[in-house]
Amino acid sequence: MIAFFVILYVTSIWLIYVKMKIKLTPLNLAACAVIGFVAVGAIVICWKFSAPTSSQLVVTRYTIQIVPQVRGPITKLVAKPNVPLTKGKDVLFEVQQDQYQFSVTQSKGELSAANKTVEQLRAGIKVADATIQEATAKLEATKADLKSKEDANSRSPGAVSALELTELRAMVTANEAGLDKANAAKEVATFTLQVAEQQVDIAEAKLDTAEFNLEQCTVYAPADGFITNWQVREGAMAVPLPTSPMGSFVDTSDVDVVGVFSQNVLTNVAPGDRVEVVFKNHPGKVFGGTVDWVIQGSGEGQFLTSGKLIDVSSLHSSGKFAVKIDLDDKELAKTLPMGTAGMATIYTSQGKPFQIISRVTVRIKAWMYYFLPM
Repeated sequence: MIAFFVILYVTSIWLIYVKMKIKLTPLNLAACAVIGFVAVGAIVICWKFSAPTSSQLVVTRYTIQIVPQVRGPITKLVAKPNVPLTKGKDVLFEVQQDQYQFSVTQSKGELSAANKTVEQLRAGIKVADATIQEATAKLEATKADLKSKEDANSRSPGAVSALELTELRAMVTANEAGLDKANAAKEVATFTLQVAEQQVDIAEAKLDTAEFNLEQCTVYAPADGFITNWQVREGAMAVPLPTSPMGSFVDTSDVDVVGVFSQNVLTNVAPGDRVEVVFKNHPGKVFGGTVDWVIQGSGEGQFLTSGKLIDVSSLHSSGKFAVKIDLDDKELAKTLPMGTAGMATIYTSQGKPFQIISRVTVRIKAWMYYFLPM
């Protein structure tokens, strides 16, 4: 459009001053210059705001620092660098399992012993119940005997000696004490059983922990992707410290294509706007996509919690925001290497006639990637 306007402008000047032979004066010369400058400036402004373009485009992926859950020497390094791996299926490396297998065996023994103790105590409660029943029966029988003899003595005084009645009352008291003792023994057995059942729960938790640790001796791929930057070899000590990762894992299950634009030209940009993208590793090709969202924030505006006052001289902003782009070709997105650079143009709903400039620019840039090494 700019080239078309320049051609039209030059043609108009030629017609006015050559064909129509209008006298050239400083005033009309200045007017022509101002008109040309303003017109070209207006076209550029409308173009920039209707189809913002950025040469700061990058393909990003998440990385995962590989840190084991358990400690021990590495017995086998399975995964090869930069070879695709499947989440939860392919093994990265193995840690020596001996001590964790011993813990599992010991925990199983402790759990078995705890279960046997519970069974023994449950049997003891059954014995306590039987003892209570026996003591209750003795008490009832003694009370019945005492009552019958007291009744007989009341009908016929002297029929039962006072000594015998005293002995029967003493037996009732003794049997009541025996029943109380049996009930108390059952309570003790019940409390002991509850403690033993808790010990079973503790033993089961300990066994679960031991089995979990044993499983963690084999470290699998945390996502679909590949390992890179291996920092260990077989025989090295694996330590569960976030500050000492075994290596870096690149997650290829998700990819972000992000372009950086000046904040002012994003005025008309909205999610869903069409985007054209070119990549340096795919010269001569233009790919379509849409705006996912404009990241309304920048790390330059973030204040970190600190004991120091803010140094105002360090406050600054480049005046740019990042825009996340969804490519139409999902398969292409999966294959783009992390760090791929390129260029992107967003076509907004405003100023569509001016967007032809960006469409031409994008295609020129795509072909220039064949010739420009940088």
